[in-house]
Amino acid sequence: MLDYLEYLTTWGIYLLAATGLMTVWWRMTRPIPWPLPRQTLRVLVAATILVPAPVMYGSLDWAPALFVLLLDVTLVSETETETLRAIPFLLYGLILGLLVLLADGLFRHWQKKKTAF
Repeated sequence: MLDYLEYLTTWGIYLLAATGLMTVWWRMTRPIPWPLPRQTLRVLVAATILVPAPVMYGSLDWAPALFVLLLDVTLVSETETETLRAIPFLLYGLILGLLVLLADGLFRHWQKKKTAF
């Protein structure tokens, strides 16, 4: 396993790469004329890229949940529950992102209604 400094360096490099990917995705979704699908796609990709999951049960080491899921699916595991252990983390991230998106939409609707009077 990695020592603490290597672990932090790896996460820092990953977050820089994820920021670059999100910037490119942001630019790619800019031409979509409807705000709801555009923002939903952005939240979906952000949740997929940024959510961490534990590498093993009871481990203090975390990795991006997408990579944990891909490794669990490609490597043969003895039980079915080990294969799907990253899915709850991905779902939690997606639900949290969609709730933030809903709160943002309600706030914008409230502000628009407030300025109309």
